[in-house]
Amino acid sequence: MASPSSRQLRPLNVGDVVSAGISLVRAHFKTYLGRSLKAALWYLVPVYGWAKGLMIFAQIGRLGFHEVIRQPETVALSLRNVRPRMWSFLGVAMLVSLIQLALNYAISLVAGILLVPLAAIGAAGAAAAILSGVLIVAMQLIIFAAQTWIQARFWVYDMILAMETESEPTAAISRSWELTKGSATRVLLVLLVSYLVMAPLYLLSFVPFLFTIPFFAGVSTDATANEALGIALLLATLAFFFLFFFAVVLSAPFFQSLKAVLYYDLRNRREGLDLQFRDRPRDQDRP
Repeated sequence: MASPSSRQLRPLNVGDVVSAGISLVRAHFKTYLGRSLKAALWYLVPVYGWAKGLMIFAQIGRLGFHEVIRQPETVALSLRNVRPRMWSFLGVAMLVSLIQLALNYAISLVAGILLVPLAAIGAAGAAAAILSGVLIVAMQLIIFAAQTWIQARFWVYDMILAMETESEPTAAISRSWELTKGSATRVLLVLLVSYLVMAPLYLLSFVPFLFTIPFFAGVSTDATANEALGIALLLATLAFFFLFFFAVVLSAPFFQSLKAVLYYDLRNRREGLDLQFRDRPRDQDRP
């Protein structure tokens, strides 16, 4: 029987993609976390830092993909491969964001038009109001699903930029749409599962604001209380940004590892790649 380290990766379901992504992060946690911290710090610098940060995040995905196909790269080599496209990562990211924003706005506009008669139903009585409420909630869920589906179609564009270095940068957008064709629902489910896994980490960022609640008592009549509330909110905001920063640092390796596995699987399904996954011991990470 083949050992786990030599098993072939066949077409994967949602659970397989998430499990393989977690396996990558666990096996190379120190390397990926170091890259993620560097990218997040660069992200604090406007424009140039954003391009640099996006490039390093994509580098994590490239490192992960090469582990999946059993052709590991060193950190230095992967950086040399993605560095020429540093500004492309920023430019394409902005273009993808604009496309998604436009499509999301169009979906919201159509949904808003459809919600008007649903709201009018609610004025016809108690039963109608309940029905109207249910339909409105259902419509909101449909909107969320549609917007997430669009995100899923563009989700691997940075992996394409990082791996398919001979293609035009803007071609990564249509390439992502092409690769996810027929697999959008599966990618969407991977997205939702990944959000659920990482949600507690991001929710933790909001905990400092809970400590400001007692300061709201008497805020309108007591000047001292107003000052205390202002200080509490300032400290809570600083703590929020600090915790949110580290949430990004900790979650980015997971998301990029998922993209690496998903990019492999999408290409395997559409182009028939016959590659293998290798679980390497953590102490074999390259510097």
